[in-house]
Amino acid sequence: MTVKIATKYFFRYPIKSISREELSTLSLNENKAINYDRKWALVHEKSSFDPELQAWQPCGKFLRGSILPALSAVNSRNLGKESNYEFSHPDLKSIFLDLDKEEDRESFVNWIKPICSDNLPKPTKLVNVPDTALTDTPFQSISINSLDSLDDLSEKVGMKLNLGRFRGNIWVRTGKPWAEFEWIDKVIIIKNVKLKIVMPIERCNATKTDPKTGKQDCDTLSALSKNYGHQDFGVYCKVIQSGIISQGDEIKVIE
Repeated sequence: MTVKIATKYFFRYPIKSISREELSTLSLNENKAINYDRKWALVHEKSSFDPELQAWQPCGKFLRGSILPALSAVNSRNLGKESNYEFSHPDLKSIFLDLDKEEDRESFVNWIKPICSDNLPKPTKLVNVPDTALTDTPFQSISINSLDSLDDLSEKVGMKLNLGRFRGNIWVRTGKPWAEFEWIDKVIIIKNVKLKIVMPIERCNATKTDPKTGKQDCDTLSALSKNYGHQDFGVYCKVIQSGIISQGDEIKVIE
């Protein structure tokens, strides 16, 4: 079976659950997430994140869109150097930062505070773990989502759902909604890159939020449960052979 990856539908998220940028190519490395994807995460004053562990830690230790919807509307634009970004939000003035600099990371925390709820712990710091992406899985994962599945779900809820709700890395066209679930435990090949499809992605409240406004406007979880009997959308994979892929490259699914 051959499908095509939708043009321009590669994304990475420099700050976990907060920012998003579109890419035209991806350089993928064995057993690694996308470079600079979920490199940083925002901790808060009651977080149990332990910097001494020097290891991956679960999403419950960070501020994220599932509990603070306004964060979902933050976008990022890379300014050339890997760590240099412009961050924007509909309710904030854009800011230009070098995330390699501690003072700029502090500036980001101060910049985002006005959209943070008074009912939640206050953000305190951007943190990272060397050579480890703070993905939602203990392994270094990449997410694949289907535009056909998105169209099908959009039809069920009666509104066009923005793909940004699902914070996917790679978006594909399969010609058949939910075909990506048939790939679990299989290997897909994109050019010379091999990806092992590991598991479905169980979704959270973050998908209820319109990423353009940062406001909840659709109960995606109830729609998934009612129409499909689960709350899964997309699949996690891991890189088992390195290489570079580009928009529009074909996918081969190995049976």
